[in-house]
Amino acid sequence: MDRFPPGVDVSRPNIARVYDCFLGGNDNFDADREVFARLLAIAPDAMRAAMGNRAFLQRVVRFLVTEAGIRQFIDIGSGLPTRGNIHQAVLEAGCQARITYIDNDPAADPG
Repeated sequence: MDRFPPGVDVSRPNIARVYDCFLGGNDNFDADREVFARLLAIAPDAMRAAMGNRAFLQRVVRFLVTEAGIRQFIDIGSGLPTRGNIHQAVLEAGCQARITYIDNDPAADPG
C-alpha cells in the first residue's frame, strides 16, 4: 500500500489497477478485484480480450523496432507498469529504444 503516492485511495477501484487484474498483475487491491470479478461476470471474454490487446501491442512494437527501425516510443495513457509493456517487447526483440510512459492518473505512478 505504501508504493502509491499520498492521496491515492486503494479502498476505491481504479481503472488502471483493474486493467492490471485483467493482465494478471500484482498492483491491485480488493476494490479493484471486486470490479474485475463483476466485469468478468458480465463479460466472460473480457480477460481474453485484454490479453489479446496486450499481445497485439507487443507484436506491433517488435515489428516497429525490428522491421521499421523505430527507436523512440511515447505511450500516452499507459496506466500501471504491468506485464507486457513496450520496454519489455523492445528488449525481447533484442533492440534498444527510448520509451516515455505518460499518464495523469496518480495511481499509475507508484513512485
